[in-house]
Amino acid sequence: MIPNLIVPVLNRYDLLRGMLASLDYPIRDLLIIDNGGGFEDLFERDELPVKNVRVLNLPSNLGVAASWNLGIKLFPHDDRWMFASNDCVFAPGALGVLSTATQDALTVVKDWPHWQAFVIGERVIDRVGLFDERFYPAYFEDTDFKRRCDMAGIPTAVSPARVHHANSSTLKSDTRFQQRNKVTFELNKKLNTNKTAGNMMNWSWSLADRRAKEWLPVD
Repeated sequence: MIPNLIVPVLNRYDLLRGMLASLDYPIRDLLIIDNGGGFEDLFERDELPVKNVRVLNLPSNLGVAASWNLGIKLFPHDDRWMFASNDCVFAPGALGVLSTATQDALTVVKDWPHWQAFVIGERVIDRVGLFDERFYPAYFEDTDFKRRCDMAGIPTAVSPARVHHANSSTLKSDTRFQQRNKVTFELNKKLNTNKTAGNMMNWSWSLADRRAKEWLPVD
């Protein structure tokens, strides 16, 4: 049995429905982190494929890194954490293949984008720590984490599990996201460049930075 599956979602709940329908392996806890506030309006509990479903309806978008971190923090005694994008679909048997991921590796899938479904073992978190939430709301949080794994000597395993992805569905569904991403992508790229060069050692979360990178304008 897979101990947990953590799924952040911001929009395109129709694609989330397709992802949930593709789950074909036992999951102890399915955690849906609803960053967009639309889950309860579109889903009935009895249509979900996993009995033990926890839905967190958030007042604002935590972002990718913070959502992943929250999933890890909420299941602190598990030996692995599995993550999936809301817009991916698991091929038959893929979850069973991913369930064999080890505790001492970062495991990604072979199909691009490789982080659409991945597993982190407890020994990785022990050595590397959590995701850097300054990469908000999305992009470069995975690049940074992979670099830190490499620096710590943590292996990255590529699972043969087949997973299909609706490319950039979050951005394509809302022109406001696209416009804001042009700004935040460059800011996160600069942050990643500075961290890689060793120029930014302060990991403090910044309120001003969080507000500056908001995708949706505050009324």
